[in-house]
Amino acid sequence: MAQKAKTEFYYYINGKPYLLTPGKDGVTEEIITVLRESYHAERLNDRYEDEKQDPQFKHTTSLHATNPMHPEAPIDRLEDVSFAPEAQLFTEEIPPSLLDQMRDLIPHLIPSQQELFWKLCEGQKLIDIAREEGTTDNAIRSRRAKMIKRIKALYTQAYGDQ
Repeated sequence: MAQKAKTEFYYYINGKPYLLTPGKDGVTEEIITVLRESYHAERLNDRYEDEKQDPQFKHTTSLHATNPMHPEAPIDRLEDVSFAPEAQLFTEEIPPSLLDQMRDLIPHLIPSQQELFWKLCEGQKLIDIAREEGTTDNAIRSRRAKMIKRIKALYTQAYGDQ
């Protein structure tokens, strides 16, 4: 079970802590949350500034700037890539899947057919689509038949009779 965040907060002014408690002296939980977040951000920024002032950090950044370890991708540094895993596993180009082929064909449909296609893919029923568009289910069936006929023609034209 998650624990509730601590609601008390010590706010420091000139090094002296002041306990802030919600409901006391007009202090709310929102005020404490804002103070806590600003305190955290301030400490984080201080830590980054301290890190930038560190001589070791400055030395390391100057070394990296003058001589980066990997200026290009590691595969580019190989002289012979015939033993690279990519070359071994993917010797020939993978043919596109039926799904990829369909995605290529859909933009060639007219907009109303594209919309119908995606609604059917989402699992909507013909009668619900008809109701949504304010038409009959027979009109949607007719549009679906024309869409399927168009997809078949586009598929044959693009990929042959596979």
